[in-house]
This record gives sequence, C-alpha cells and structure tokens, in this order.
Amino acid sequence: MTINPISNTPDIQKIERDTPLKRIEHNAIPKDKIEISSHAKESHQLRLYAGEMTKKIANTTPDVRMELVARAAIRLKTGVYNQPNVTEEIAKRLSKIIGLEV
Repeated sequence: MTINPISNTPDIQKIERDTPLKRIEHNAIPKDKIEISSHAKESHQLRLYAGEMTKKIANTTPDVRMELVARAAIRLKTGVYNQPNVTEEIAKRLSKIIGLEV
C-alpha cells in the first residue's frame, strides 16, 4: 500500500518576512520578571548555612577507631559491662550526649 504525498495545497504556513509581528517595537513587548519572596531567600540562606555547618562538623569529628569498637563489642558479649556502676555511668554519659540530665 502506498500513501500519496500531499500536493497542491495552499501555503497555509507561509508567512512573509515583514509581518506585523516583526514590526512591533522592542519596548512594547513586556519583559519577563521574577520576584523571590523574603521567606524563600531566608530558606536558601539557611540551607547554605546548614551545608557549611555539616562540612565543618564532618571535618572536625574524629574518625571511628575500629579497634576500640571491637574491644567494646567483646566486652559487651562477655558481660563485662553488666555491672550496676558501669550501666549507671553509661546512662549518665548518654544522657549528656542527647541533652537530658539524669
């Protein structure tokens, strides 16, 4: 099956070079404009600040010392920390970290 090409159609899409649209003065065309709210500006600044603080904290936080973590894991498994004075000290230190006083 063959489809015959369209032919002998009027030039509907043909536009002459000097159309009225091209003769409009440049100043008559409204320019695009964007307004950013103060809330959006503040939010952007806070995001930048949070990113800077995250980098600073990451750079100043000491690396994890895996040998100490392994030693603590062994002590947990063997029951070394299952003593009242040890659990009390751990509770005090954890509460200081999360901002609660016991």
